Amino acid sequence: MSEETPQHRLNFALVNISTDQLDITPDVFENGKATKINAGLNFGADNERKLLKVMLNNTFFHSEAEKPLPDEADNPFISITVSCVFAIDPDSWSKLADNEKMQLTLPRDLAGHFASITQSTARGVLHNQTENTEFNRFMIPANNIIDIIPGNVTIAFRKKA
Repeated sequence: MSEETPQHRLNFALVNISTDQLDITPDVFENGKATKINAGLNFGADNERKLLKVMLNNTFFHSEAEKPLPDEADNPFISITVSCVFAIDPDSWSKLADNEKMQLTLPRDLAGHFASITQSTARGVLHNQTENTEFNRFMIPANNIIDIIPGNVTIAFRKKA
């Protein structure tokens, strides 16, 4: 019989949603032309207030190539950045934070969970903001966002002033 390490339940609440950027450029859009999407993900943490911020950026652009050229992605017809802020219970925070190293470490699966919530939120924001327009057909894919997270996510705390 093997001993199992007890899992700590992480307690958190989604406390803020922000649409940091939403640019739609109809002049760049060409109906019928192949479309690609790039996604970017960033994490931030506030050690004092026990807050985790997840930012997701998606850009929609035209490209016929399987691997788009760098300049093609520089001219998106839709660019959206959405942030979600999560308040983490202090006991849960203490399991993730290393105050000596001044950092927070999110296991990859947990980072993926927060990223997935943010991705779903961004999908809803994009739908809502493009409703009844020709751009409403462009959706943030419901893919496994954890695939773009290579490993555990370590976030350095800012030094106090």
